Amino acid sequence: MVDEIKDILLNHFNKYPKMNLQDMIKLIYQNEFAGGHLIENELESLNRLQAEMESIKKSGLHINSPFFEDIGNGLVRLYLGKIPDSRIDIRTINGFFVNTSNSVCGSVEAFEKKAAVLRNCCEEGLLPFSADETDRLMQELRGKGYPPVSHSEEYRKAYNPSYRVVLSEYMTFFEVFSGIDELLKSQDLVIVAIDGNSGAGKSHLSRLLGGIYDCNIFHMDDFFLTPGLRTVERLKEPGGNVDYVRFRHEVLNNIKTRNEFSYRKYNCSKGTFDEPVHVSPKKLNIVEGCYSMHPHLMKDYDLKVFLGIGKEKQKSRILQRNGPLMLERFVNEWIPLEDKYFDELRIPDKCDLIYQL
Repeated sequence: MVDEIKDILLNHFNKYPKMNLQDMIKLIYQNEFAGGHLIENELESLNRLQAEMESIKKSGLHINSPFFEDIGNGLVRLYLGKIPDSRIDIRTINGFFVNTSNSVCGSVEAFEKKAAVLRNCCEEGLLPFSADETDRLMQELRGKGYPPVSHSEEYRKAYNPSYRVVLSEYMTFFEVFSGIDELLKSQDLVIVAIDGNSGAGKSHLSRLLGGIYDCNIFHMDDFFLTPGLRTVERLKEPGGNVDYVRFRHEVLNNIKTRNEFSYRKYNCSKGTFDEPVHVSPKKLNIVEGCYSMHPHLMKDYDLKVFLGIGKEKQKSRILQRNGPLMLERFVNEWIPLEDKYFDELRIPDKCDLIYQL
């Protein structure tokens, strides 16, 4: 934590030399608390965002800033003047901000420790501010219960800051959100597939999308072969250990009807089907999981995303998530089958977006 916030403070001062101590403390505050408050009314947040965007357009000022800017702790500033109008919906940007503000809590203890790093930088002469003034400003904040901090007037005049603090994951997958928004503008039905290595974050990305969009999410893990279909010949087939026939029949074909439907989830640990899952039609549908881009299914997707991961990082994640016994099964059984599917069917080459995480 100490090294990261120190680097963030020094890097930002080098980029924005008109920062004063108030701006430094604001940077630390955002690093720890993001927006610093819950957003209970998403519509009000959207209206404020729209008004700010309009103001930026009318001002005609040159926005000399990056699109995204790292502020540490898994957070970035998203500069509104850099948003490409035609590629992403403003409601999506507002969703980034609302979800971030409502999910990042932070702690006063951590904030004070980070402020102590700022104080040390001042004492060491790395920043041109007074340690005593840092103490005074922190004491004022403490007395007020640590409310959100504003930029200084000098900083505002010099840099015209207009941004939202959002999770860095939204930066990482910005092209996915942009691609979905473009499709939603032009189509009545959109189906997105997320394929990739075990442990690469496919389910996490689908949850990230589900937090922004009103969508259905389907998991290929619910469609592994039942015992009766696990023949030697079938398991030799690249991608053959998923029931792509049932997935097409129960899910993809039904999505296209725009009607309500239900499908069955096969529970591998029990060896039985769970209760049927009932689905209401939605404009956006996400299919996540390895084998989701099997040739029997791929033609139905409007956007195809592949998530890759290095072998050592993959093992580390699976070990943490599933434990040592399951890691052994992944390494000896499931990962080789996945790799065969990816390599022989050249799945990454057929995707619209590829991430190596």
